[in-house]
Amino acid sequence: MSTVEAFYIVFIALSGIAMGSLAVLMIGHIMSEDWLAPVRAEVEAAALTMPLLLLIGLPLAFSLEQIFPWVGERSGLPPLRASFLSSGFFLARSVVYLSVCAALAFWLIRARNVRRASAVGLAFMTPIMSFAAYDWVLSREPHWWSSLFGFAFGLSQMFAALAIAILVTLLKPEPASPARMKSLERALLTLALLSVWTWFAQFVIVWLANLPGGAAWYMRRSDPESLALLKASYLMMLGAIVVLVPSGVSRIGMIAGSALALLYHATHTLWILQPEGDPSWNDLAVMLGAAAVWFAAFSVLMRIRPTYAEEAAAEP
Repeated sequence: MSTVEAFYIVFIALSGIAMGSLAVLMIGHIMSEDWLAPVRAEVEAAALTMPLLLLIGLPLAFSLEQIFPWVGERSGLPPLRASFLSSGFFLARSVVYLSVCAALAFWLIRARNVRRASAVGLAFMTPIMSFAAYDWVLSREPHWWSSLFGFAFGLSQMFAALAIAILVTLLKPEPASPARMKSLERALLTLALLSVWTWFAQFVIVWLANLPGGAAWYMRRSDPESLALLKASYLMMLGAIVVLVPSGVSRIGMIAGSALALLYHATHTLWILQPEGDPSWNDLAVMLGAAAVWFAAFSVLMRIRPTYAEEAAAEP
């Protein structure tokens, strides 16, 4: 694994948490602000780290050819897709994705009518998350286009964002209302089942339709090591579902379920990205360093955001 690829992996992970947190925040406002209260400070803080991702992603803009093969060779691609995957247009879209998400995050925390703002923001977030998944992930192998891939990847990002928000909330010394955490437990379980079903539906569509590009994409992820990683990821997901299915699980149970959910997301994302080779110590240092900078910003933002303690403690 190269240092650029290590940087790319951590960028995908952090941008996924930030975008997923923004989507969770909007959906939470639309459904019920009280339902969101126990993790609202956490998801707001994660969403507000979006400007930092512009800086984290900046070095990647100068190394696109090491991540995306279409930068150097686009022969064999349909003309429209080849034009869509030009370097300048790709970078412009990426800046738009991150800038719009950052603007939505700052607008949402200042809006008086958060439900209306969330409804408008979600109309922007849905295509942004879908196109970002295609640009940043699926275009690494550009001969297959899937309209469902963006939705599946976006669901996974929301799932991971909610899991990390719940985990951070439960590790605080002041526990939230059990009734409120029960609602979040059901939300996490719902996202887990939706995520698994959507990825399975993606595979079934490729299999039944016998799509050459899609079949090649899956075949490149069918070597013994990749299959072992995929099996491990779904065993972790199964463990998370088993822990979360009983209604009103304990605080320890929710911590375990959220941790397993995050491990599933990490291993499944690695299976999708297919990094070449094992990471060196330098690669690990780059990944941990970027993650530490993001987490430091997240911690500062979480401290200066309101705690919403009264709403979190209230019974539904």
